Amino acid sequence: MDVIAFLKLVFFTQLYQSRLLLLTYKFWKAVLGIYTNTTELFRICANASDEAGLTADWYQSELTEEETDSIDSDRTPLLNRGPLRDASISVETVFRVDRSILYSSRLVMERRTLESLRCDLDEITQTILYKKNFPENGSTKTPSAMVLHYCLTQIRDSYKLAHEINDRATTKFDSNNKQHEKKLLELWDLLMPDEQLEGRYSEQWTKIGFQGKDPATDFRGMGMLGLDDLVYYAKNYPESAHDVLKSSRRNSSWRPFATVGINITFFAVQTLRTRQLQYFLFKYGSTKDIYHEFFCYLFHSFNEFWISHDQSTITIMDFEKIFNQFKRNIIQELLNRKSMVLDSSKDMFIQYEKTK
Repeated sequence: MDVIAFLKLVFFTQLYQSRLLLLTYKFWKAVLGIYTNTTELFRICANASDEAGLTADWYQSELTEEETDSIDSDRTPLLNRGPLRDASISVETVFRVDRSILYSSRLVMERRTLESLRCDLDEITQTILYKKNFPENGSTKTPSAMVLHYCLTQIRDSYKLAHEINDRATTKFDSNNKQHEKKLLELWDLLMPDEQLEGRYSEQWTKIGFQGKDPATDFRGMGMLGLDDLVYYAKNYPESAHDVLKSSRRNSSWRPFATVGINITFFAVQTLRTRQLQYFLFKYGSTKDIYHEFFCYLFHSFNEFWISHDQSTITIMDFEKIFNQFKRNIIQELLNRKSMVLDSSKDMFIQYEKTK
């Protein structure tokens, strides 16, 4: 990363965290807009299209014959087809477009539409192009329009993920649902492979950090998402999960594994709902597995943070204080664009690196 790129990263990292800095930036945008007769959103997209080497002629040359035939002259073409398959649109560009729309007083309705599951992306793109004074009276065939549509696709996907995660968090554990019961028993087998569970209702559940004989009662706050997260962690990072479980059962600094995990699920969902996780999602993809990977990073990291304290002095009574400090650290890591994954060699992350 060159010096200019680094300084831009630092600036935009801090921009939306400081009211004074944000007001100053808004003033600068207004002056620049008057001077250049352009909007911030257009400038972001235009700069990105220049960096990616996009041209209107390239748009046509990159379309397949089938895609070309599908374009009706009286209808907006689907811009997320050919042209941007191999173009390099940076994560920073997507993030800045997201922030620009989020803080735009003129795009409130468009933002709300993006958040809904019934979203016509071509129609929203056309509206924003017009409202934000993109060239050629908001033509969808300009390079900057291609970039905007690409970014809106990523933003819409992040909202779709939020809906999916929220739905799972509000899905109550149902003891009469065979799939729910199967997943719960799978968690036991993953964490305690050498010990047979004596019964569905058993004090044995406390060994992996549940509060009583019936783990189902612990999932009331985060629904099935809490169980999904724990199973994903135990299945995909068994060594880490077993180390954390072992660490959690030390008499001197005991804390309940499963209960802590559910607290971490709640925090992970908060970062998603408040859009603090946006850069991470734009970087790696807005999928449920990517969300689970973030959870795994949090659980593993919290254990390291916990054991970094003097184990002879801390108890479960210190959990809230230590967990709050941990959350503040994570928020700062998100702001600083830290790579927050446990295993960067996984295919999902290797694929990301290949595209950059």
